Amino acid sequence: MRPGLVVGCLVAGCGYTSPSVGPDGGAPGDAPANCINFSHQFDVCAAGTGGTLALDAGAYRFSTDDGTLTLNGSAIASPPSALVTGRAGPIRVILADALTLATGSSLRVDGGPAFGIAATSAVAIAGTIDATGGAGAQPSCGGTAAGNGGDNGGGGGGGGGGGFGAGGGGGGRGNSDGPNAPGGKAGAAAATPHGPIGGCPGGHGGTGEDAGGAGGAGGGAVYIVSAIRVTVAGGINAGGGAGAGGTSTGGGNGDAGGGGAGSGGVIVLEGPMVGVTGVLAANGGGGGQGSGNGSAGNPGSPGQLGAIAASGGSGGGSTGTNGGFGGVGSAPGGETITNIDVGGGGGGGGGVGFVLMDSPAPTTTGAVISPGVKTLPL
Repeated sequence: MRPGLVVGCLVAGCGYTSPSVGPDGGAPGDAPANCINFSHQFDVCAAGTGGTLALDAGAYRFSTDDGTLTLNGSAIASPPSALVTGRAGPIRVILADALTLATGSSLRVDGGPAFGIAATSAVAIAGTIDATGGAGAQPSCGGTAAGNGGDNGGGGGGGGGGGFGAGGGGGGRGNSDGPNAPGGKAGAAAATPHGPIGGCPGGHGGTGEDAGGAGGAGGGAVYIVSAIRVTVAGGINAGGGAGAGGTSTGGGNGDAGGGGAGSGGVIVLEGPMVGVTGVLAANGGGGGQGSGNGSAGNPGSPGQLGAIAASGGSGGGSTGTNGGFGGVGSAPGGETITNIDVGGGGGGGGGVGFVLMDSPAPTTTGAVISPGVKTLPL
């Protein structure tokens, strides 16, 4: 693709104009000779520049593994991006002169690295970026990790909820009418990260007669930096994934523990002007319900876009314990399960993540932000 041409999106709804696009249509062009770096996470000048990207109404999906973009399930031209190393880990960054995500549009981000946008001009998010259990989520969290529920044929324990910005909830015990199966330990809170990195997963539910529910993934990581201005009138969700319910094959009681929920992830906004009138959320997910009496437990809910706690799984196995609520700004820790029944224990709720800003005077009048904003450590 020659410089100065428009890269068509093949499906109506997306426009990308690049005066500096590389030969393959997806590689960044060279930065201007007078480039001044405007990111505290990576060298924008070394990464290169892109063009103007307008994401109009539609459902978009971006992979941070390979930089591909789809619209309503169909492949479209991928914008220039670069895989860079931030201060907390790898980030796949879309490089643009300016970027808009229109009202009514959504952008789902998945993959191993965190998701980022870096623009030399303004970034305006009027639609929704969804990183729930998505791009950049940590596969494990070492010494702060949530624990798995204990195995017990009479009723497995629930998995612990992931912790990050706040502690997760402990998993519930299983098998009240015999030797109890222990619930998984709660994931611990961690120090404020120095850049975008996803949240921590929940623990797996313990095996009863059938397999325990899987733990929910940690929330993803979203990083937006502009040399001019970042505005969010829509929403960004880095909520934790829901814990799965304990399983039941129908050949017995099931009696399996529910999975613990993932913690919230991280949202980082950086620029000389940052204005938010919409919603920023990095809430924990809800834990899964234990199975019992021949019925599977129901999963919890993922971290919500708003200041609303994700609910734990309920209404499934009648002798399995319900899962725990996820953390939100007003109650940041995930719920610990203290009830016990004859079936599987419920999974603990996930703790909140982080909403971080790196701006001299950010404005948040009218915004809904959960958990509350912290300053990005430099």
